[in-house]
Amino acid sequence: MALRNDPTVIAPERAIVFEVAGQLSDFYTQAQALGLEYLGDYEEEIDPSDDFHDRDRPEKVLAGRIYLAMPDARSLRELLGLWNRFRSGQRMPDGRSEWRELFSLLIDVRPWGPQDRVPPETIEYWRETLRDNPNQPVRFEIELWYHEDRNKRDAARTKLEAELAAIGGTIVHNATVSEIRYDALLVDIPAARAEDLINNPAVTLARNDEVMFLRPQSAAKSRKEEPAGEDAPDVGIVETPPLAQPIAALLDGLPIQNHTRLRGRITVDDPEDLDDVYPVSRRAHGTEMASLIVHGDLARDEEPLQRLLFVHPVMRPDAWDSERTPADRLLVDVIHRAVRRMKIGDGDEAPTAPAVVLINLSLGDPWRPFARVMSPLGRLIDFLSFRYRVLFLISAGNILDRIDVPEFQTASDFEQADPEDREKAVLSALNRLKSQRTLFSPAESINSLTIGASHSSHSYGGNLPANLIDPFTSNQLPNIASANGLGFRKAIKPDLLFEGGRTPVRIVASGGGVTIQPVRSPARLFGLKVASPNAAGGTRHEDFAWGTSVATALATRAGHQIYDSLLGLGEASNHNDLSPDYQALALKALLVHGSSWGPKGEMLENFFGPRGTGQHISRRDDIARLFGYGFPDVMRVIDCAENRATLLGTGSIDANGALLYRVPLPAQLNGAPEFRALTTTLAWFSPINSRHQGYRQASLDISSGSEEKYWIVSDRDACQPTDKTIVRGSVFHERRTGDKAAIYIDDGDLLLRVSCRSSAGDLTESVPYALVVSFEVGVGAGIDVYNEVRTRITPQVRAGAIRA
Repeated sequence: MALRNDPTVIAPERAIVFEVAGQLSDFYTQAQALGLEYLGDYEEEIDPSDDFHDRDRPEKVLAGRIYLAMPDARSLRELLGLWNRFRSGQRMPDGRSEWRELFSLLIDVRPWGPQDRVPPETIEYWRETLRDNPNQPVRFEIELWYHEDRNKRDAARTKLEAELAAIGGTIVHNATVSEIRYDALLVDIPAARAEDLINNPAVTLARNDEVMFLRPQSAAKSRKEEPAGEDAPDVGIVETPPLAQPIAALLDGLPIQNHTRLRGRITVDDPEDLDDVYPVSRRAHGTEMASLIVHGDLARDEEPLQRLLFVHPVMRPDAWDSERTPADRLLVDVIHRAVRRMKIGDGDEAPTAPAVVLINLSLGDPWRPFARVMSPLGRLIDFLSFRYRVLFLISAGNILDRIDVPEFQTASDFEQADPEDREKAVLSALNRLKSQRTLFSPAESINSLTIGASHSSHSYGGNLPANLIDPFTSNQLPNIASANGLGFRKAIKPDLLFEGGRTPVRIVASGGGVTIQPVRSPARLFGLKVASPNAAGGTRHEDFAWGTSVATALATRAGHQIYDSLLGLGEASNHNDLSPDYQALALKALLVHGSSWGPKGEMLENFFGPRGTGQHISRRDDIARLFGYGFPDVMRVIDCAENRATLLGTGSIDANGALLYRVPLPAQLNGAPEFRALTTTLAWFSPINSRHQGYRQASLDISSGSEEKYWIVSDRDACQPTDKTIVRGSVFHERRTGDKAAIYIDDGDLLLRVSCRSSAGDLTESVPYALVVSFEVGVGAGIDVYNEVRTRITPQVRAGAIRA
């Protein structure tokens, strides 16, 4: 049973499953003492039983499933023998007594088997595929255990290919990305063999020891409703072309390049010559997203961006009037190649968009809802973010499933209810369904910003047909179809909510409770106005769109506007020399910096449970599932104000390091009982360790650098994610307010400490970060915070220092 300690040289012939009762940390402490090496794990909720439960809270769900490598079948058999002795109450053999301590933390021990390789969603996917195309081969993905040794990877694929051939199957595509330990194949098998797997998942491919998972094919699709807009006047060709160097990229469908709203404003890299096979009438999603990024909601008539938008199409038309990612390639490979082509080039070709720091990914895989396991595409996004210093903005996903609202017995009860009572009942229903309305891959990525949709639209006038009902009273709530968080290891997700349409619902069942469902159309009543194709392939058509894709495009536009303000497009800036290595992180921090839950967050803080001492963490986590960090106020970040100073610092930090920042405060506030607020946002790109259950290698936070903690404003606002939650991802954001007089210390500077610790194995790389700090006082205080802080900080400015 002597297992090696170095996980990088593991080449498992077999894996064994430990189902853990209680905390994973307890298990790991005991496992480490036995010298067990790590292969991979994920957290899974386990219903309490008579044998395993929390003594103080018997109903509490417990967690943990661990997968460990076994060196050979003999060792596996020996371990199972020890487990059987333990379960039957027998004495452990000599030299094996310590295993009793480990086994006492477990529910079950078994070999990795078919029940692990074939998740329920795969069975559902096979059934749906066979229902739609009963006589066609079934296409899906096989994820293999990753071997460091290339020869072993090749041998595993050769063995699998032989098994596929034996059942009439073929390999369509395969890809390996060593940096994220990804080795997968896209395969076809005959319909009859798929039926066999559905009826008995413990046959053929599911018994191959090299197989980790059989998965539905990862794909993103978009289907356009029948065009319902109208042609707009031709706005003409752009007289003064935007700046030629794009800093934002769109990975989506192919837009209508000569649409009157996009002509001269986008540049398209089309290495696969999709322009020849992509009918103009089908170019919906890419056109809509490009329109929103360049112009915003056309109903608002805002100024367009003054830089070209770079577009690399990753979707194409399919046979069912939809757009989708390639059917014959693994999606991980499609995105990997697209980003590499932009940033470092393809083979001997030069990079196509090396200055890009924002990448819009308004796509999601509905067959890979987040369920505590980081998806391969999520891992890829995290790796690319850190490697190329780019910020991905990813849509959370739209969920149109039915929602039971048992608080109302009949349709009439629901329709005639007080709007605020109805709103609370719908929010309670969403909270009950939180485990079923999770993010679509790759929205769980830790280094990206995941964007949800808010329940808002400039065009909404409240004039809904009689069969449609507005579920909410305010635009300061999530769109009812927007997927919920939290993310990986309960990190804040979605991060932000942007305008995504005021989607109504219709009643689909009633009597003994009401069931409602979000509606897709007519989007002209509640969506955002966008450039769009019509059936005839025109270039002036405009229509309406809604959802998290729309919200993500607006977030990308907001990041672009911050970039132009930050780097002084058309005017001087304190940050026009900001290194490209930190530009994406500055945008990440600044996008989050102005966000808050708003008044409905306070309502939910008073309405949601659980209540009682210490229960605020669970309660606010549930609010954060809906809101993330909240609704961003981008103009607050961009604009200057006399009573507020916003400062930005960037740099890199090593594991177990700490950096001290001095934030100068206005002298007039010394000892004055005036309202003041301190908002701090820290954003970073963490390297990842796919071999470690912690995954995120760098954990950063902000703390007070003074002995008197946050002496200038000590109280943390209640209506925001808790201090336990904001340290789980790659953004730390909090707001503190107060009005008590404080006598200045530390020479009138507020000292903030940025710290870094390793949280998933040894951290050997420096971690880039951006820090944004805002200090403000009440408007009526008469204190010119901005100029006082700027005057004090200007002499200190140097490379990597904090600046106003």
